[in-house]
Amino acid sequence: MSGARGRYLALMSRPSYRLTALASALALGLSLSAAGTLPASAAAAAAPRHTSTKPRRPKTPPPPEISLAPGVGGAPGVPITMAPVGLSVEYPVMAAALGPEACPPAALVAQLRLLGSPPISLAGVSQDATAPSGALAQPPQSWEAATLYSLPASFWTQLHCLLSQAADPLTVGLNLRSGGLAWAQQMVASAQSAATNGLDFSLGNEPDLYYLPNYASLDKPQPDEDALAVSLYLQLASSLQPALGGAPLIGPELALPGQWQGELAHVIETLHEQTVGVHMYPLTACGSPRAVTINGLLSRSAANAPHRLAWVVADANAAGVPAIISEANSASCGGVAGVSDSPAAAVWAVRFVLSALDTGFREVRFHFSGNSYDPFIVRGGEVQTRPLESALVALNQWLAPGATLHTIAGVRGLVANSIVASSGTTAFVILENESATARPVVLANAQSVHVQSLSAARAGLREAQLSATHGRIKLVIPANSLLALSP
Repeated sequence: MSGARGRYLALMSRPSYRLTALASALALGLSLSAAGTLPASAAAAAAPRHTSTKPRRPKTPPPPEISLAPGVGGAPGVPITMAPVGLSVEYPVMAAALGPEACPPAALVAQLRLLGSPPISLAGVSQDATAPSGALAQPPQSWEAATLYSLPASFWTQLHCLLSQAADPLTVGLNLRSGGLAWAQQMVASAQSAATNGLDFSLGNEPDLYYLPNYASLDKPQPDEDALAVSLYLQLASSLQPALGGAPLIGPELALPGQWQGELAHVIETLHEQTVGVHMYPLTACGSPRAVTINGLLSRSAANAPHRLAWVVADANAAGVPAIISEANSASCGGVAGVSDSPAAAVWAVRFVLSALDTGFREVRFHFSGNSYDPFIVRGGEVQTRPLESALVALNQWLAPGATLHTIAGVRGLVANSIVASSGTTAFVILENESATARPVVLANAQSVHVQSLSAARAGLREAQLSATHGRIKLVIPANSLLALSP
């Protein structure tokens, strides 16, 4: 071996030189073996040079950048005209929460104040099965009467005490299926004695599911079945309207609004609804609970479900009245434990409410039925919260009436919205990562930012204060999570 060749091989055996040589070789289009020495064929001066067959990795694009300068907007804003989140509570659930004392537990009052004193509806399936206190004969005169729920004698005075302290507006659902005018008059008078911060009424719950004796037994639905259901509902509702004395009316509380799409405008006009209220659940646990999954709840379809009811908003706008989703939650029929009471439910709730507002609905009321999807429960005078509760608290903080909600387009890999206060300054920027992988983002024009986060991986609203370096803040948003940034 010649001296020059020996010195060359000795140099190539050093690790640092192998790395330098590898880089140089790749730059020149040569390939190196695993040992780091030139292949024998490459040593020949006449041998052709070969380019590397290893594919080059695509260059990673820079993370998206969002400016947090004052007045960050985007598309024309959606005005926020009422509390974006309310509560829809079954009568027996409310009666149990009020407890045995003359006034409700202090923890319940504190919870409602924390939520921003949102509107409370006494509604749901129990609405059409509730009788005023003392109205039922004892013993019951029929099987149907035996299945009805009789309000406790202290219910309305306890409710008055609650509303006096918590200042929530009240919606009272009247029994349309098994009640009559006398019951409605008694309930209206009691409700008026209890309400302290606004009162309206709803006539019946989900009338599109009412039993039609002439058609329910037939194998095939009749072409005029929906028209008959609408006619039945209007007849029953009109019989109770004298009890209201001109009080505002909300409804018609449809379970499946699409079935009455051609009739809703007529219902609104006939009953002079002051607010159009319909129900929506993105998932259903009524058939098989196994169909309700965390992945399904976090899907874009579940988040954007309100868009399917844009026509309801259009009918309400044509009548000059607001539309709300007056009953909603993660999955119908009470939800599913492990999904409806998981942190994923909080992430879904924020996405769902933002979608509802973007569609034109003014508010979403979350249902309490004594099941796994209830945002909180009251036991022994104490409030036990579930992950969904943190989303409702956050939403009523972020989306203050008087502000406007704007969509920020062009933020790659993220859904971005800004909430601009009535003063014209940006109150919050909400960034949603709907994917199963983390997403980076850079915040510009912000020296300091307050961050609140909700994640499908952990319960609770987390908070942090971040400072900028050279006017920029780099963040990584975890999978299936969202941040609310307050500059």
